[in-house]
Amino acid sequence: MAAGEVGHPGGSLSDRMDAADLLAFKTIPELDISPDGTRVAYVVTWIDTEKDEYRSTIHVAPTDGGAPVEFTRGPTRDSDPRWSHDGTELAFLSDRTGGERQIYVMSARGGEPRQLTSVPGHAEAASWSPDGTKIVFSARVWLEPRPQDASARARWEERPRHVTKAQYKTDGHGYTFDSRSHLFIVDLATGETKQLTDGDFEDRAGSWSPDGQQIAFARTRGGKGEYSWSDIWVADVATGAALRITENVGRATSPTWSPDGTTIACYGTDAQEPGLGDPMVRVWTVPAHGGKERRLTERYDRGAVLLPTPAITPGPIWSPDNASVTFIAGDHGNMHLVRAAIADGSTSGVVGGERQITFASAQPGSRIAFAAGDLAAPSDLYVTAWDGSRERRLTRLNKEILAQLAPVHGERRTFSSPHGGPLEGWLFLPSERRGPAPLLVDIHGGPASFAGNRFSLSYFYRYVLTSRGWAVLTLNPTGSGSYGREFANGIRAKWGELDLPEQLAAVDQLVAEGIADADRLAVAGYSYGGFMTSWTIGHTDRFKAAVVGAPVTNQESFFGTSDIGMWFAPWEMNAGLTEGRETFRRLSPINYVDRVRTPTLVLHGEADERCPIGQGEELFAGLVAAARVPTEFVRYPGGSHMFIAEGRPSHRVDFNRRVVDWVTRHTSRD
Repeated sequence: MAAGEVGHPGGSLSDRMDAADLLAFKTIPELDISPDGTRVAYVVTWIDTEKDEYRSTIHVAPTDGGAPVEFTRGPTRDSDPRWSHDGTELAFLSDRTGGERQIYVMSARGGEPRQLTSVPGHAEAASWSPDGTKIVFSARVWLEPRPQDASARARWEERPRHVTKAQYKTDGHGYTFDSRSHLFIVDLATGETKQLTDGDFEDRAGSWSPDGQQIAFARTRGGKGEYSWSDIWVADVATGAALRITENVGRATSPTWSPDGTTIACYGTDAQEPGLGDPMVRVWTVPAHGGKERRLTERYDRGAVLLPTPAITPGPIWSPDNASVTFIAGDHGNMHLVRAAIADGSTSGVVGGERQITFASAQPGSRIAFAAGDLAAPSDLYVTAWDGSRERRLTRLNKEILAQLAPVHGERRTFSSPHGGPLEGWLFLPSERRGPAPLLVDIHGGPASFAGNRFSLSYFYRYVLTSRGWAVLTLNPTGSGSYGREFANGIRAKWGELDLPEQLAAVDQLVAEGIADADRLAVAGYSYGGFMTSWTIGHTDRFKAAVVGAPVTNQESFFGTSDIGMWFAPWEMNAGLTEGRETFRRLSPINYVDRVRTPTLVLHGEADERCPIGQGEELFAGLVAAARVPTEFVRYPGGSHMFIAEGRPSHRVDFNRRVVDWVTRHTSRD
């Protein structure tokens, strides 16, 4: 199958896709390569349509080729495989007992897994000690023990909620004020579990020193408003005594030790400051016993890509000679493996291509395994040599479903910015064109995320619409990630004002080329894209339909109600709330709602803590009060901000189907 195509060459517009087709796709969210580099354990996530739930199982593939085998098949979800250092056992997480997620251990030859932990809060991924006798992991600890009795637990859940910190909730998890994440060590032989860290902090991402005597980890600070401040600490395994070794690394996370034990590498932003918007994540190094931190990738104008929280991103991968570290970085809509030299910070590409690498694991000096998607397929497993050569594809997870779908051709395009310089975007076109097509302008979130070479299951409506004769444009305007620091920071305090003209200029170019029908334009977006869609319809009447997903519509109320608003909004508005009131209000789409002439659908998860549903409610109420356009509002019970990617499968289908139906209905010539 050619890169950039989905489906079979013989498809036609009669082979129309449906939103429900997304239920058939499988993905690989995580993996781990064996110590000898001959096997890769990886997770396959799929959807149980009958129960409207997700399932995940662990598979093992030989790196030299051959059929993968299903290694576990619990009744619900198995995840986060981690090989022991001698390769004889595999630890993984499972909720197979129906309660909290726990660590299980299983022989690499197969058989029945044994449950290793029984902590009251969900366990996180295992990290094996160098001698294979212990595992460190993080788990939540309740500040007030939860009652075991069901009726007492129900009453306890309804107790008054005493909040003492600004950060007391997290999108996807709800309230977090009554527990903390700490590190635990479990003995493989006895099952004895001891808590290593304590205090009014969040401790995660434990990493063993090469001699097994210390553990490096990330710890948040304990102030009322220091949500985004975190440092790297090192704890003594025997005593639990801990030492902070970083102070100036912003949002420090994911430490890993050099093989000689002298240095720790981690990820972090340029400065430890209250804001949460800086998209430029660097690789840092620091002496293992404390000392001057070094911004290793300071001269590399691309950022490391971290997994969405609360997932823990694996730390930088050291070479066996302590000379370099390898990490995933975003570049021009792609995500590649990049290597930075410890001596001078110089960088070089290891694994590239028109694709996005989402997870990687390596045996230093031997092999690298990674999961990647491109425009042709959402997720597959690959392996290369340590230098990136001899690449081999190990899976074709979605071969059958892709063969059934009509072809959707996606291509990278360059557009002229009204502010000077080129802008990149991705254009999806129908396989058969009969003159100018209706066009959906699909605006990405972030604002520092980016469109690129990836088959997106979250925005599946792109492919449904294209199979029905539409063109879809997703642009990387100023503010997008993967193009450098200056470009990403270009819309601070300029949300909408700077990037809307860029979006419209790209539309004009497509109209002039005869690709887009100027009378059948629609706009949609989610999160920051929801903000931009709300902003767009308040500033232009060019679009015949709009779908607003999980938006920010009022910067002031977002500041006070979002789980990150107090830290994210001042960064993006380039001012605090009190001194920046004029900017906050000027850049709030709710203040332009009376100007809207575009039929608007609002879609929002009811449990969204990132862009709380009140943002969508304000827009819907404002549009109804203005009484100028058709408007509807759909609420998804239990839906977090990322429900379009991880929420109830039936809700995801409904979301995509409603986008297709709304824009089709309001751009119809009938």
